[in-house]
Amino acid sequence: MKRFHFDSTALRYFLTVVDTGSVNGAAARLNVVSSAVSRQIAGLEQRLQNQLFERHPKGMRVTEVGRILADHARRVEADAARTYAEIGGQNGRYTQTVKIAGAHGVAARALPPKFAAFQAEHPTVRFNLTVLDAGLVTERVRSAQADIGVTYSHAAEKDIAVIYAGPAEIVAVMRPGHPLAQYDALHLPQLTAYPLALPEGGSALRRLLDMASSLYNTTLSPAFTSNHPDAVYQYVLAGNAVTLCARLTAAAQLNAGRLICRPMDDALLNKGQIQIQTHVARPLPDAAQRFLHFLRDDTAGLT
Repeated sequence: MKRFHFDSTALRYFLTVVDTGSVNGAAARLNVVSSAVSRQIAGLEQRLQNQLFERHPKGMRVTEVGRILADHARRVEADAARTYAEIGGQNGRYTQTVKIAGAHGVAARALPPKFAAFQAEHPTVRFNLTVLDAGLVTERVRSAQADIGVTYSHAAEKDIAVIYAGPAEIVAVMRPGHPLAQYDALHLPQLTAYPLALPEGGSALRRLLDMASSLYNTTLSPAFTSNHPDAVYQYVLAGNAVTLCARLTAAAQLNAGRLICRPMDDALLNKGQIQIQTHVARPLPDAAQRFLHFLRDDTAGLT
């Protein structure tokens, strides 16, 4: 059986092109000339006999073969970091960073207190939190860019182990005194009589909303879209607009009484879960494994 060995420099240059989207961007980040990056990419493509990028005037888009290689390269990096950390621990130099990817809302609100509580018992552990759209969190875990993901999900995901799952209730959020506040629960078609403030197209929640609206033969035409929840809430506060989100996402506004919510009477919208995810096959670094156990045993605030 033929064995492949990838040069670490080539993989590093390749991943930097993936991250920056261009050879020039990668060269600037790596502080090398562009031709050096191009040579490494060309060498990898020749060896694999496959194209790793689609070249476009505005940059480079990774191909499916490139995505597979990128996932491999990130796992190699993550495994190397885990090995170095374990060796450091044997030598009494145990400082390790746990990389977390979290969905908007649950990440910013629920996770930082968990980090602080864990560090009270494990002061040498560091945390890095990246906040993303829910669908991108899973991809971070799959590609080993994150040790643990905390996100909303509505379906099983390839290569992902779900360590914890809890309900993620979708609610309609509005200002106090809104005409829809008189109802105990709402149906999606009722919302279309008012301006809608929704996540940008392509987000996990927006895809779910579009799917649900098609079942009712209703078109959701948002008056305002944004990728930032706080901007949506400010818009809702200013008039008769309504937004839809997981209850936890709006918890700060709801608890302060600035906004109110009503549940959605819709089985599709409410079948989602808040999940704690890891890669099904990749061993976690020791610190990440310990934090995972801590998180699984203390899920308060995640739902």
